[in-house]
Amino acid sequence: RCPGCKAVSPDFLRIIEANPDVRFVFKEWPILDRGDDVVSQYAARAALVANQQGKYLPVHQALMAEASLSQEAIDRILAENGVTVAPGAIASPETTRHLTDISTTAQVLKVDATPTFLINGRATPSIAPQDVAAAIAAAKAA
Repeated sequence: RCPGCKAVSPDFLRIIEANPDVRFVFKEWPILDRGDDVVSQYAARAALVANQQGKYLPVHQALMAEASLSQEAIDRILAENGVTVAPGAIASPETTRHLTDISTTAQVLKVDATPTFLINGRATPSIAPQDVAAAIAAAKAA
């Protein structure tokens, strides 16, 4: 649901493809929910279920490409990508713990927005793809 995440997603995929020697780690941090609106939380949990089945990146890309996320759209994206959602998987204690750990880590690192790109533990100066690519190149050269 994050406009910034959606905006950089296609360029970021190109950065991943251009750097097969770099380990990229995505962290789901659903911070856009308000009140009864928990679509971000549901999407993050769905992505983690997809990850357990080795289907994270295609599901992530489909979620980013979806114009307006809803629980129904998320369920459709999971099905289209062959993700089987066992009863209770979305709300499992393991998934809850994982998301809590990410939130705690964000607080410790003083991360206050999504997306944030960390290269060797340092935030990039912006989310602009050229800045992320430059930070990766600098880290590789060091």
